[in-house]
Amino acid sequence: MDKVTVRQLKLETIIGLFPWERQVKQRLFVDLEMQVDITKAAETDDFQYVVNYAEVCDRVAALADEGQFKLLETFVERIAALILNNFDVSWVKVSVSKTDVIPMANSVGVEIERSK
Repeated sequence: MDKVTVRQLKLETIIGLFPWERQVKQRLFVDLEMQVDITKAAETDDFQYVVNYAEVCDRVAALADEGQFKLLETFVERIAALILNNFDVSWVKVSVSKTDVIPMANSVGVEIERSK
């Protein structure tokens, strides 16, 4: 199984249940793993056969910019759907973590795996 990964994509969005969370954007970190077949890209050294991770990151960032979410669960599901519906990947793992939520923890987060 071949994978394309993105680690610690820094985004800001309105997310949370508390009134103060609905007023300010909070920083989130997104990790992505996408199952792809890289054989053709590796054989040809041709960009047209790759998953364009820059475009993936831009689309996920746009989702964060446009959205206002109450739950991390909603945000991760929307990221997974966006990737599966718009890129040539058969499986995706999305992990989103939020810092500065629980004083005793560095971060809290949600991780899902979805496939076509």
